[in-house]
Amino acid sequence: MPSYGICIRAIESERYKVIDQQKNIVLEEIEESKAFFQVYEGAVYMNQGRYYLVKKLDLSSKVAFCQEADLKYYTKTRDYTDIHVIGGDVAYAANATVELSLPKYSYESQAVWIQVPQSVKTAVEKANLAFRAGLHAASHAVLNIVPMNVSVSHKENSLHRHIDTVGVGTRNGDSHLAAPSRVLFLYPSYYKRPSRYIICNSSDLAPECFNPHDTRYFPERILLYDQHPGGTGLSMRAQPFFTEMLTAALQLVTSCCCSGDTGCPNCVQSLACHEYNGLLNKDAAIMIIKGVIESEKAAFGRVGDVADRD
Repeated sequence: MPSYGICIRAIESERYKVIDQQKNIVLEEIEESKAFFQVYEGAVYMNQGRYYLVKKLDLSSKVAFCQEADLKYYTKTRDYTDIHVIGGDVAYAANATVELSLPKYSYESQAVWIQVPQSVKTAVEKANLAFRAGLHAASHAVLNIVPMNVSVSHKENSLHRHIDTVGVGTRNGDSHLAAPSRVLFLYPSYYKRPSRYIICNSSDLAPECFNPHDTRYFPERILLYDQHPGGTGLSMRAQPFFTEMLTAALQLVTSCCCSGDTGCPNCVQSLACHEYNGLLNKDAAIMIIKGVIESEKAAFGRVGDVADRD
C-alpha cells in the first residue's frame, strides 16, 4: 500500500538507525537533523525506559551502535548554529564538557526577521547592558508569544493569553508533558481584517540563540525560522503580523513581575533554547523591542497601541 512508504514520525528522507549491538535489533530510526544531537559517540540514549550508551556513529552507513548500560549521568549537546539569509525581504510588508568532532549539518529553510537599528544597539550599550543578551531575550519573548492567543485591540489595548491544555503523553515509553499546540491569533489594531490563526508544535519555530562562550559575529536582528528542511511555511504566515508580535512581546515582558536580569519562563526564558537560557537580559530586551517598534513607526507609520502606551 502507498501509505507504507510514508513515515508518520519524520518528514526527512535521510534517517539514522539506532541498533542495540547486544541484541542486534533496531531500536528506532532518527532524522538526520536530530541524529548528531542524540546519538553521537558517547551519548546517553534512552529508549523504552532503558538507558543505552552510544558506542559508535557510522556516518557512511547512517547507523548508531549502542549497548544497554546502567548509567548515573546524562548527556546533552551545545551546538553552533549560523543562519545565512539567501533571499527574501525584511519582516515588515551538564557539569563536564567534551568537544565533539562531527560533520556540519546544513539545510535551507524559511524565516521571518527584523533588523535592529544601530542606534538601538548604541543606546543599550550606553545603559551598560549586554546587547547580545538583550537580543537573545527579545527573540525568546517573540517566540513565547506564539503559544498564546494574542489579541492587540485598538479599543482595549490588551493582551489576552490562552495556553492550550497540556496533557501527558508518551514517547519511547517515557512519560513527559506533551507540548501544547501553538495557536497564534493576531488582530491588528490599525486596520480591519479577519483574525489569523497559526497552529504548530513547540519545535517547529526557533530563534537565534547565542552561546555565551562564542565570540563569533551574529547579525543584529530578531529572527524566527522553521526548524525543518525546506521550511514549513509557518514563519512566512507570521510575516504580515511580525510587528504586532513585537508589540505583544513588549507587553508580555514589561507586564511580567519577575525581578531577575535573566527573566523567567513567562517572559524571556524558553524551554526550547539551544543554549539553555545562558545569555539573557530582560531590561536590554525591553529597550531593543521598544527601539525596533519606534523605528518601524517612524518608517511605516502606526505599529500598535501597546507601544504607544509605553
